[in-house]
Amino acid sequence: MSDLSPSNLYKPNPVRIGQIIRRIPFTLCMVILLLLVAWWTQSYFQELAREWVNRLGFAPRDFWFLRWERVILSAFVTSGGSIFWFALGIVAFTSGLIEWKTSSWKAALIFWGIHLATLVLESLLFLLPLHQLGFPQARALFFSRDVGSSAGYMGSLGFVVRYLPKPWRWVAFAGIFVFLIISIFLPARTGEAQAVKLAADLAHLIAFPLGWLVGLTFGHKGSH
Repeated sequence: MSDLSPSNLYKPNPVRIGQIIRRIPFTLCMVILLLLVAWWTQSYFQELAREWVNRLGFAPRDFWFLRWERVILSAFVTSGGSIFWFALGIVAFTSGLIEWKTSSWKAALIFWGIHLATLVLESLLFLLPLHQLGFPQARALFFSRDVGSSAGYMGSLGFVVRYLPKPWRWVAFAGIFVFLIISIFLPARTGEAQAVKLAADLAHLIAFPLGWLVGLTFGHKGSH
């Protein structure tokens, strides 16, 4: 008969912890890196300073000037404060769920693949042509610098929603997609540049259905 005394109920289980580490190493690495960068930039309790946005942020023009390292660096930085904790939570949930149900390489491929694909599609196929055609708003978006991993985790969210049971997958997809469309027309938060908000909203609108479409290709199961 097992001992269910309080001392045993609260005793750490190193085997279980080890199993979790082996099952979701990518998610744990992402969470740790986000925490470290937030501590480094002091953005875990306050808004990210503008100097950090300039140093680590990404702008669509960076593709043109071959500053591709910013595509990766900017994903580990957030706007700070409550936005940081929200981003940390949704990365942990979406990537962790995908990794637990499929595999580490698939979770990483979905997050980073959709993150990169979204920035390329937004920058080179939408904003650059509109900027060259002389649209003022597109010019502002093309040069605005921003941070965040939202393209990656919105793509992962789209992938997760794809595997909800019917009819909830359709309800969830429609609800989130309509919300993302409405968000484009909402005003920016106090202190937030409208161009930065619009660029982020457009990225979300690309990444979420892209993750859904990726879900049509990938199956439920994977091996670790």
